[in-house]
Amino acid sequence: MRSKSKSFWKAACLGGLACLALSGAVTSLTAREAPVIEILLSSDSSIYEEGLAGLQSVMQAQTRVQYLEVLQAEHPDLGAYFNDIEASGAQVYIAFGRPAAQLAAENLRTTNVIFSMLNSPKQMNLKQGNLCGVSMDIGPDRYFSALKQVDPDAKYVYSFYSNDQGRQAAVAGEYLDLEHGILYQAIQIGPSDSLEGALDSIRDRADAIYMVTDPLYNRQNFQLLSDYAKKNGITLMTGYPALVRLGATFGISPDYTNLGIATGEMANRILSGKSDCGKELVVVPSQTSFSLNETYAREQGLQLSEAIKERARLAGLLKLGVELYGDDKINSARKIFEAILKKDPENRAARSYKSLIVERLTGDQTRRFMTSAQRHMDARRYLNARADYAQVLRLNPDYEKAREGLATASRLQSELETNRARSLSASGQPFAAIKTYISALSIWPQNARARSELAALRSRESARIDHYMHDGLAQYNQRNYEIAIEKFENVLLVNPGHKEATEYLRLSRQKREAVLRLLQRKKN
Repeated sequence: MRSKSKSFWKAACLGGLACLALSGAVTSLTAREAPVIEILLSSDSSIYEEGLAGLQSVMQAQTRVQYLEVLQAEHPDLGAYFNDIEASGAQVYIAFGRPAAQLAAENLRTTNVIFSMLNSPKQMNLKQGNLCGVSMDIGPDRYFSALKQVDPDAKYVYSFYSNDQGRQAAVAGEYLDLEHGILYQAIQIGPSDSLEGALDSIRDRADAIYMVTDPLYNRQNFQLLSDYAKKNGITLMTGYPALVRLGATFGISPDYTNLGIATGEMANRILSGKSDCGKELVVVPSQTSFSLNETYAREQGLQLSEAIKERARLAGLLKLGVELYGDDKINSARKIFEAILKKDPENRAARSYKSLIVERLTGDQTRRFMTSAQRHMDARRYLNARADYAQVLRLNPDYEKAREGLATASRLQSELETNRARSLSASGQPFAAIKTYISALSIWPQNARARSELAALRSRESARIDHYMHDGLAQYNQRNYEIAIEKFENVLLVNPGHKEATEYLRLSRQKREAVLRLLQRKKN
């Protein structure tokens, strides 16, 4: 189904419009002279749109989206286009899919080229130094781990392949099986062999079959394999959700939104100067999409745990939420993502989409607070900046840029307070210094310098506690309760656990209130 968002993107680009997206909706508006990052999509495939949504939820710069066919139509001389990219000093160029990635890698030499959603990225020239990205590959270990959750008793696993590509995927499992408590064997099907004969050779010996990507699995052979596995109580694993629906036990496939998130985070690291493609190489995201055919599993004789069924249900819900988001049914999609996050708070894809939705619904307010926060940061008014970032997080608790801004503003304000506390201590104002150190730690508890200096100051002042108590008791006995309260509070600043000061502070406040009530009655 072609989503409305996809149709908009494609129509806008084909119509010659600048396909410009505010990544993170408002993130870039807080940055001064933020770079515009070019993103090239190999096609208008829905998987790239999902990845793009994930990227935009975390990206800290403006992005300009182009489709490969549009780029080729508008720029007959692609060499000149890429020369302009490099001449602009662009730090990053992002390409989704192999055709786009291959084109960018061949034409860019100084700009970091970040590819996304690629299988077998080692087929790219990763040694050229400016090429890095996010792989879609899902290794056999993911399947073995899921298999032990689906069928804890499974021990013997087989796979079949007919060509070099299939062999590469199948044989990889032979190095990872024992750590999952299984024995795995990859079997080659030669030109004169048949899948049916290979299946006969493992009859009564197989607990599971791992389907790799291989031309062996045409429609006829897949049906043969599906029927055989179900009849013989064998768990059938595949990387294609469509095949799970047709007749397989479970499937593990890329979570396209998380691939986009990982791509955006890599771009952020490079844009911030903390990294480059030479350091990044290839990232393989940890979260995948899990699909389950409960009917097939039941018919093959499996007793599924509630945990594995819940995992599949959440994956199905996520897919539905993404479809609703693509169809611009924002409120319905938001309810689904919120339901997922209640069950799985660490689901980055659901959090990413929810964040995009909230940004769409509160964009003007968020933009206003983020812009104000940046102005305060520039003027070193960190308390004001903290208040603005907190307002954004009240609107959108999952907005990463606001969380990062709040953390930075808190750290900087805490450091200012620590410096002020040190000055107060040096000028002979220990109690004001202690209060300021406490304030610094309340703003940013990780402030090790404030914690250390506060402890040292309290240690020095503890030698004078008897003197401070004597002054406080003298004022108390003279019924100067306001002054006595201040003296006992100072003792507690030095030693918060001082029992005598705590008790006399309570009595002083009690008697001060009694005196105030008496004066009020006389006045009346």
